[in-house]
Parts: sequence; structure tokens; C-alpha cells
Amino acid sequence: MKSQYTAAAGLLFALGAAADSTIASGEGFGTYYYDIKQVDACGTSFSSQNQGGVMCSSETLQSLDMLNTNYIVAMNNSQLRSDPSKYCGKKVVVTVNGKKSDMPLFIGDGCERCATGSSTSDTWNAQGAPGLDFSYSVLDELTGGSACETGHSAISWEILDESIHDFASGGSSDSTESSQGSTPTTLVTSAAPAATGESSACENNAWQCNGNVIEQCVNSAWNTRVSCAAGSTCKGDSNPYCA
Repeated sequence: MKSQYTAAAGLLFALGAAADSTIASGEGFGTYYYDIKQVDACGTSFSSQNQGGVMCSSETLQSLDMLNTNYIVAMNNSQLRSDPSKYCGKKVVVTVNGKKSDMPLFIGDGCERCATGSSTSDTWNAQGAPGLDFSYSVLDELTGGSACETGHSAISWEILDESIHDFASGGSSDSTESSQGSTPTTLVTSAAPAATGESSACENNAWQCNGNVIEQCVNSAWNTRVSCAAGSTCKGDSNPYCA
């Protein structure tokens, strides 16, 4: 009997430790917004979106193309912006139809749709519904090959207190994949942030288009991070890219 109590106590301890490792969780919907390997899928091209800078690259601008992985996950951009150090690079476990993912997914970007509308809504709305955004390839694997057909899927998720990508040092071997392309030629990165002269205050780690320039808010001031090459323009509002 004593051994049974000991085993039960050990199980409770293990469950408690696992619970403590979860820093955020939720239920909602998963969609896709980029793809590094399958640039053309579902009748659309991700080439422009792949050039967009991710929110977690706060020191040096990194586009989805530059990060060179399909495992980046975008979460509620307001939640991510409130505490980037808490979420950036942290492992994400997604469950679809009772099956947990085993892919090395990690937080790297912000999702505007995920921050708009009711956080408890169980009805899909492309303009605002809780959830996460993935690469097309990841959503296709999560849904058993139906990403193109449905465009979204009901999911639940946990963000764990386990870092699997370090944005400051350029990443880890766990999260990198070979890419079909190279660094996009439409991006001209600055060697260091340069002040734009804008006097208006801003929220740290926010992004915007300023004419043909991609800017990031650093120390409450807008700084130039990318100048779009000739023939391309800045698009994407709070998740800007050159196209």
C-alpha cells in the first residue's frame, strides 16, 4: 500500500511539474500565412509574405525567408508585444482532433486576427478569432492534408517555458530547415537602426510602413530597419514586408 501511495505522489509531482511549464494556453483556430518550402500553394504565392519581418526579431530585422524555417508560429500580437522575452522562441504544442503535434514549433511572430474579437469565441471569423497562425506546411500536417480545402482548423495549444530558438544569437539547429530560396533581393537591411526623425512615440517592438520604408519601434521611437528596393513597396501594416 505504501508503494502505491509513493507512486501516486510521484505521479502528482510529475503532473504538477508539467503544468508549471506551461506559460500560456488556449483554444481557437489555426490558419496559415507563409511557407518557406512550398512558396506556391493553394492557388496563392507566399513569396511576398515570406519577406515580412517577424515581431521577435527586435535587435536585427529578420524576415521569414531569413529565418529559413516553417516552424515559426504567430500568436496574439498584443499578447506577444506586451512581453516579447516571455514568449519569443518558446516551444508550442498544438492539438488537433485530440492529437498533439510533435513538431519543433516556436513563437516568432504576431497575429493580428488572433488579437481581434472575443478571446472565447468558438466561431471562425477571418477578421477576428482566437488562435495561432502557421506555415501552410505545418497546418497541412496538423489537419492531415486538408489545409487548402478548409483554410483553417479548430485547435488548442500550449506555449511551454522551453526555448527552442534564440532570436538574439540567430537561432538553433532544432528550428532550421533548408530553403528553396535565398535571402530576398527586395530587402535592403540597415547595418544598425537609424532614427527616422519621427517625433511621435510608439510601442516598443511595433512595426509599420513609412512610405517605402519598414520601421520598428525601439526605445519608444520609430527606427528604419529596411528600405524596399526599387520597384517594390512596403505593405502589410503591422506586419510589413516589401513587395
